[in-house]
Amino acid sequence: MGLQSFDYGLRPHDNFSVVRNFTINNNHLEILNRLFTPMIGSNATGLYHYLNQFAELEPDTVLTHYIVMSELKINLLDFRKEMDLLEGIGLVKSFVNHNSQYSTFIYELVQPPSAKQFFNDPMLSIYLYSEVSKQRYQQLKRHFESKIHIDLNQFQDVTRTFTDVFKVPNKAYENDTSQIIDEATYEGLNLSRVEFDFETLYDLLQNHFISTEIIDKDAKALITQIATLYGLTPEAMKRIILKSITSAQTLSFEELRKHARSYYLMEHEQQLPTLKVKPENISDQKIDNQKDQSENENNDWLKQLEETSPIDMLASWSESEPTMQQKYMIEELIERENLSFGVINILLQFVMLKEDMKLPKSYIFEIASNWKKKGIKTAAQAYDYAIKVNQPKKETQSNKPYFKQKQLASREMTPKWLEERDKNETNTQTKGEDDETLKKDREQFLNQLKNRWKEDK
Repeated sequence: MGLQSFDYGLRPHDNFSVVRNFTINNNHLEILNRLFTPMIGSNATGLYHYLNQFAELEPDTVLTHYIVMSELKINLLDFRKEMDLLEGIGLVKSFVNHNSQYSTFIYELVQPPSAKQFFNDPMLSIYLYSEVSKQRYQQLKRHFESKIHIDLNQFQDVTRTFTDVFKVPNKAYENDTSQIIDEATYEGLNLSRVEFDFETLYDLLQNHFISTEIIDKDAKALITQIATLYGLTPEAMKRIILKSITSAQTLSFEELRKHARSYYLMEHEQQLPTLKVKPENISDQKIDNQKDQSENENNDWLKQLEETSPIDMLASWSESEPTMQQKYMIEELIERENLSFGVINILLQFVMLKEDMKLPKSYIFEIASNWKKKGIKTAAQAYDYAIKVNQPKKETQSNKPYFKQKQLASREMTPKWLEERDKNETNTQTKGEDDETLKKDREQFLNQLKNRWKEDK
């Protein structure tokens, strides 16, 4: 999530002003109310409307955040949460200047996109589609379509030009327009911090004798959007691009969007991605005075693993860019075993804990094959199974010594801290003691994984 009130040093007496370098009209309000509200909620779009009134005030008018708190009946944390949504979706920009007494904030309202821009944006259109029904989506789209359909191909354009009507001035004059404010237009979702491995994609395309020149600036922007939206690897993107090349050896953006959407639907049981806000961190919970809900945090963490590319997870987990061999291995693993991102992320984390941050390929593929045979399809199933295989087994279950059983049972993946868990345990432990030990081990392991996961966030 974006910066919160405490990150900004935001206090009630801090000043703010609102800037709007465009003229808001009814069409903008229609876009906000009909298209953005289903995605970010009425509180966020309501805050946009509320801030708009301050753009009309004189520049020297003093405003403090007390006004926002008093009139909207919210605290600064709630204010920042809604601002995060507006900033993340590209409707507001925030600027701050700190001094010893107070801070001054400037909130710039960005002009909403046109309906055509919105529905041509692969991320905005898909997220809206995911929030409303198919029938409602088509209804919203028809609302912004032209009601008049005239085929102008049967007509001749007889419009007069400027020089047909007016005399061209002969006298030159100075025309300084530097002080005229240019209208701020919607720039789309800010993906400047998203990195897609284009070098690997170029190599893969060249293997198919496809020139990298088809990936121009606009194509790179669209590929980054699509890869972020659907969590695609360079290998998957290569296959989609090959299907989207026209007979003239150019890249069709429409086909690219269509094939990427079809690929994602096949991989995710016909469910499109939805717009989700990152879970709140510990500091947010303290300020909000919310009690700790470990079960919800565990679910959020597992969902995060399901939605994160294994390459991105590996970069965060190991605090370094994965090698090309590791990236090829992960892509091969996805293609060969068809396991979900969540299962692969759990698998890679377990192996790194056991193998001192190393990723032996044959070992990983052996585990992946075994998990696939056992029908493990989600991060939650992978996590539960990995914990289960490390439960201590009683000697009465087999004639083999317990340490031999443990060695075999944990051959798939056993973090070092789990190997040390049973050193002092005897085979006479009661079931209650086993359950209590397992519970503590699960909590300790979950905290270890989550802490490592969040270190790079």
